Amino acid sequence: MTEQTFKIKPIDVPGDLDSYWFHPDIAKHDTITDGAEHYTNEQWLQLKKNLGIEIIYDHWDYQDIPEIPSDDSADWSNWKPVPPEEGLFLIAAYDTEDGPVLWWAKEKEEG
Repeated sequence: MTEQTFKIKPIDVPGDLDSYWFHPDIAKHDTITDGAEHYTNEQWLQLKKNLGIEIIYDHWDYQDIPEIPSDDSADWSNWKPVPPEEGLFLIAAYDTEDGPVLWWAKEKEEG
């Protein structure tokens, strides 16, 4: 059995997520094909394995985030996302046509 050697760690998140932010270690361990818009199931599973974590995918509607102005959905300067549960840390935040998406990292449970 191969032991996991890399595990992504929390870092300070920028004060303004600017509607597009990724933890810098994701690029070093990413699995998505250049030019692809979405991960395949296999790529997504491999990314989580490469990062040594589980990823909680958190999708939002703009109407549920009063800190983001309705007339400028790219202005995330006043939005400070809170983890949906204890023990999670943010590794990605980006805009989609359906609203913001956050990736929260969670330590893999042993066993």
